[in-house]
Amino acid sequence: MAASIIQLRNVEKSFTDTQVFKCLDIDIRQGILTAIIGPNGCGKTTLFKIILGITDINDGEIIKPDNNIFGFMIDDILPYGHLNLSQNMTALSKLSEKKVTKKQIGQIISDTFCNKIKSKPFKNLSAGQKKKAMFALTLLNNPEILILDEPLNSLDLKERIDMISSIRYQSRELNKTVIISSHDLESLYEICDEFCFIREGRIFSKFLKQDISSDDLTAGYLEIYS
Repeated sequence: MAASIIQLRNVEKSFTDTQVFKCLDIDIRQGILTAIIGPNGCGKTTLFKIILGITDINDGEIIKPDNNIFGFMIDDILPYGHLNLSQNMTALSKLSEKKVTKKQIGQIISDTFCNKIKSKPFKNLSAGQKKKAMFALTLLNNPEILILDEPLNSLDLKERIDMISSIRYQSRELNKTVIISSHDLESLYEICDEFCFIREGRIFSKFLKQDISSDDLTAGYLEIYS
């Protein structure tokens, strides 16, 4: 079994009078594609921000690598709207600790099926196109760990196929650790290795793909959150 690369132990997090997590424990294994599942408001985005260090915890322990090996895709953290994808990637590469060449930027754009949208201002892209562009930006520094918050939302069929193919390539071919959330359980089952359900501020259930079918995953969701 792969070793844990991220560990959260007895994590507690509250916002004013709202408790998000209570005694949250989770292990993210290296090279594994892990799904974080739950309804809106259960804390998926907060969990991602805690792992990234964007949000502080009230109590508990976090064991993780340095932040410079993370790439993340979270809806409320957006690139420059007036710049196109190529320009955004060039601008961000100048701020990066890792040198990123034009050739590498071009390869990322190609790998994420973004060639047709690379010259459009980000603010003029459709919701699905923005998702694809955000994923390309996530890969800019060749991160070892990807955190993807709802990357499959607002995608048409072709965009969904492209996104799934891109995520699978990063995980399977490049052996990156991927943590992903989505309400699209069918797509999660298609690409993920492990499934963690959040309920009442903790990891309520965890399943390996080998132990659960796609239908069981959906049935489990309905049972847990009924």
